[in-house]
Amino acid sequence: MCPENPDCEMHSYPHACLHEAALYGNTQRLTELILNGADISQTSGPGQFQVIHFTGQPGSEAALKALLDAGADASASSYDETTPLHLAAAMKVVCHDENCAPGKDATPIPFHRRLLLWTCASECDYTCQHIITKERLTAGERVVQFHGKWPFPRILGIQEPASTLFSLGNLWAHQNGWRKLRAVIPASYPLRPWYEWLAGVGIASWTFSAIFHTRDFVATEQLDYFAAGASVLYGLYYTTVRIMRLDRPTPRRRSVLRAWTLLCVLLYAGHIAYLKGVRWDYTYNMTANVIVGVIQNLMWLWFSLNKYRQSRRTWAIWPSIVVAVVVMVMSLELFDFPPVWGALDAHSLWHLGTIPPTILIFLIKDAQDDMAGSERLKS
Repeated sequence: MCPENPDCEMHSYPHACLHEAALYGNTQRLTELILNGADISQTSGPGQFQVIHFTGQPGSEAALKALLDAGADASASSYDETTPLHLAAAMKVVCHDENCAPGKDATPIPFHRRLLLWTCASECDYTCQHIITKERLTAGERVVQFHGKWPFPRILGIQEPASTLFSLGNLWAHQNGWRKLRAVIPASYPLRPWYEWLAGVGIASWTFSAIFHTRDFVATEQLDYFAAGASVLYGLYYTTVRIMRLDRPTPRRRSVLRAWTLLCVLLYAGHIAYLKGVRWDYTYNMTANVIVGVIQNLMWLWFSLNKYRQSRRTWAIWPSIVVAVVVMVMSLELFDFPPVWGALDAHSLWHLGTIPPTILIFLIKDAQDDMAGSERLKS
């Protein structure tokens, strides 16, 4: 087991303290354990992880350097081929020492990349990722992810060019839909405010998505996730308003609308509070958005088929087609794959597949049909 330490919890595998010190970037404790004779080549857990495998976390660069100075094998691999990540981390430490340390002449960073907040450290990270990727491809090995992302070649300093471009495509689609909605549907139509909010929330969501894919920081990631969550939940909100016609000014519907609005606000507030105050959980966030999205899609599918049976108009079936396309492109997220041509991964193709603004076109047709029906009833 690990050397005696009152602050060290005993685990079911050897050298837990050493691995924990590496994992949490506790360089001082790690150095003490190494000086006390801890075996840095000892593996732990079912994945056969050496201590060096635990230094892939942000903030563990100094711990990694201490291990390398102590003779740790930077090429040691585990069962899941994590070697490249740690080679890249080792190279990043060397790159930082050679270029970014005090007194060193840092490699000049072009102005357009400095505008996007590329620094000496992030330049080292990017360069090392692509050196490792090139070496793996030359050796006939598969491309692997770094920090949970594929190593995309940047363009003009943009970190994920394809996802950024397709996010801007979705932004354009929502702006175009909003413009058409305002031009065609009169302000007197009761549902127009909800549809304008749909376009507005979508515009905000895709704006933050484009910013996040341009440069991945903690702040841009959180804004992207929060905006996407708002967009998905608002989609369910307005879908319910449309299908149940909660816009109609009857006392019962007004009461239901107030309750539904409050419920959605509380759900969103709870979602944000959990992610910010309890745990930043990617699995939970994805699951929550998928569940809300599936419910919304099923509602539109039912409404679309019912509308088509009643009217026999071709446009009424459009939401069913949209649902089918959304489900198809959503499946790409479940079957991730290395970027095609180094640029197109499953996530970027998912963004590409959501560009067609057919649902907004349907809403315009639906609103026109609804207004025509109201006029027929008046006459």
